[in-house]
Amino acid sequence: MANRAPTLRQLEIFLALSEHKNISRVAEALHISQPSVSIQLKNLTDVLGMQLYNVNGRSVELTEAGEAAVNSAREMFFSLDKLHIELDDLKGIKSGVLKLSVVSTAKYFLPILLGQFCKRYPLIDVELNVGNRQDIIKRFNQNKDDFYVFSQYPESDNVIAEPFLDNPLVVVAPANHELTKKMPISLTRLAHYPFLLREKGSGTRRCIDDFCKLHKIKLKAKMTIESNAAIKHSVAAELGLAILSSHTLDYMQDSSLAVLDVEHFPLKSQWYLVRTKNRNQTVLAELFHEYLQQEGLSTLQKIAKAKAQG
Repeated sequence: MANRAPTLRQLEIFLALSEHKNISRVAEALHISQPSVSIQLKNLTDVLGMQLYNVNGRSVELTEAGEAAVNSAREMFFSLDKLHIELDDLKGIKSGVLKLSVVSTAKYFLPILLGQFCKRYPLIDVELNVGNRQDIIKRFNQNKDDFYVFSQYPESDNVIAEPFLDNPLVVVAPANHELTKKMPISLTRLAHYPFLLREKGSGTRRCIDDFCKLHKIKLKAKMTIESNAAIKHSVAAELGLAILSSHTLDYMQDSSLAVLDVEHFPLKSQWYLVRTKNRNQTVLAELFHEYLQQEGLSTLQKIAKAKAQG
């Protein structure tokens, strides 16, 4: 029995188990019965000849052998996807699934880039995951995607990071705020006003904290909010000032907010296109990389310019 190879279905179910950590949730996600999931997992354990997971109440914890099986299964499914894309490429068809994970602020500009890219290659599908920095680092560590977008990428021996877009941080106030009539503004004056800040650990917050430490100032943190959209609404409601990526403002009309002219602002930052060293790029991933290098930045600049003139 140990000489048999696991089936793709068994590996698919085991990958789902590694993600959901619960057999009943795996059954729901894959639309199969719970007994069927249990049988397939038992068969996989028998084939590999080692305990792959332990059940702790309703939760499942993978063993070291289970983690090894998960990594091999991911590589196997990635290779199959790559094969399909390369075969389609030989036929002259650009198709397949482009897998991207981005931190939440990048959702303001990445759909614009993807829109133009998908128009050019209408047969492709895009799997776009948006999350906070810790969520996306977790996906990076699991090698789940073709590319990741960070303003501050993870420190890792497995990282390839390429700057591709400026990410200036600006101070934002309600359009009728008193500071809009007193510009330019010193940091000393700015420190007297309440601020709405992103959560600790976000790329924007890390940049702000580094800036405050460098200039020896302390902002009056009134609220911590994990959403840029919620921060903008809160600023418009006159709950405080905020420091946000200009990309959260650049691509839409919003007369309720004003960007303040503050000394040392905008803060300089970068967006990075990140991938893991141990993931072979598919034809589709290479196409997207080439598109970003050649046309992505100019596409965003055109839209931002049109908005400014609009």
